[in-house]
Amino acid sequence: MRSRTPEATGSTFSNEKTARKQAERQLLTDAASGGLHIPSIDWNAAQTIAPALLASQRLQLRPWTKADREPFATMTASPDVMRHFPAILSRAESDAWIDRTIRKTSERGWGFWALDYRAEGAPAPQFAGFTGLNIPDPQLPLGPCVEIGWRLAPQFWGLGLASEAARMALRAGFESLGLEEIVAVTTLRNTRSRAVMQRLGMHESPADEFDHPAFPPDSPERRCCVYRLTRARWSDSLSANAQTRL
Repeated sequence: MRSRTPEATGSTFSNEKTARKQAERQLLTDAASGGLHIPSIDWNAAQTIAPALLASQRLQLRPWTKADREPFATMTASPDVMRHFPAILSRAESDAWIDRTIRKTSERGWGFWALDYRAEGAPAPQFAGFTGLNIPDPQLPLGPCVEIGWRLAPQFWGLGLASEAARMALRAGFESLGLEEIVAVTTLRNTRSRAVMQRLGMHESPADEFDHPAFPPDSPERRCCVYRLTRARWSDSLSANAQTRL
């Protein structure tokens, strides 16, 4: 589930669609060839997913570090970032979220990973948010299932990063974990996030709509939708994209 992405302005985003398409084509090419140089990362011994599956030319999904806490707290305290979530988070709540995520990732070998973005010409990558896979709260009427989710800081909106990072997480889920299906959940009002789900090839499942218990009964954000993607459909989309490049 991702917060809304406003229309971007200025020269930085003038070629957003072109950049997104180029990044997605490059990701497919790299996935097929295995031709990515991945920097050394201190992965937990429990990791079951190779770091090469979680990297592109400009993005890296990686374990969380202490340095991520400050920028993540800034994100989760932003009303814009948390527009489609029940509430903004305090610093303590933000740190607790990271702690839970680190614990779950350590136990399972996968989860919501921190996301680094290396802009063209930048001397070092920047923490941009998170993307990854998660087992939803059992009180939600979804399971058993695995969901994909993302959340980015505002300065990284409009660059196609959510779609690109999510494609890496999908590949890890289907290829490495052998999942048969991955779902995504957001509020009906979160049209930007739903657009990302559609770009990923996910299909909305109207029969799975539900009221999220974390929202007040009178909240306009309470009604949530579910998108689904099977491994077979994902594999077919890769084959179709590969054919268009021939």
